[in-house]
Amino acid sequence: MTIRNLPDEVHNHLREQATSNSRSIEAEARAILVNSYVAKHTGGFGQQLRSRFQNMGVIGEELSVTRDKAAGDAADFS
Repeated sequence: MTIRNLPDEVHNHLREQATSNSRSIEAEARAILVNSYVAKHTGGFGQQLRSRFQNMGVIGEELSVTRDKAAGDAADFS
């Protein structure tokens, strides 16, 4: 596969992302395409979680938690 006319900023971002993931640019592009395919065909990570825990009876229910609006104490690093 050859990708022509890829904007420089996209190519640079892909190169930086590949470097941060210790992969070649080709391997990074492959991982992005595979992840995109998997997300589309499995519904993504969120949908997998929903499917796994749907029988627990808590999906879609609101939690009744009262929010504490008091200011927190500042961190003491001494």
